[in-house]
Amino acid sequence: DFALFQPVWFRGAPWEEQEDFAERSAITHVAKVTTPLMLIEGETDMRTPASDGGEQMFRALKYLKKPVVMVRFPDETHELSRSGKPSHRLERLRHIVGWFDKYLQEQDSGAYDVR
Repeated sequence: DFALFQPVWFRGAPWEEQEDFAERSAITHVAKVTTPLMLIEGETDMRTPASDGGEQMFRALKYLKKPVVMVRFPDETHELSRSGKPSHRLERLRHIVGWFDKYLQEQDSGAYDVR
């Protein structure tokens, strides 16, 4: 999430301190993931584009045979939960509740087959 980059957070810019940024990147630690993960992405998110991180995490977790799903919303940005289309905001919440029902309440509706 370089859009909000603050010099006090890092030793330098990503191109100057590649090791520092890599250490803080989720993909560096993907093998440590033990919790089922739902990635929710806005397809027009310029702050954290799906292609920059979400897709990498999704593919890596699939490769590692970890429970993961990706839900993508067309024409939505990083503000999906606050100012996205009302229908998308509602759908997002339904996905979250369904995911929690599956993994916290053990109520599998079959909606999230993660094999």
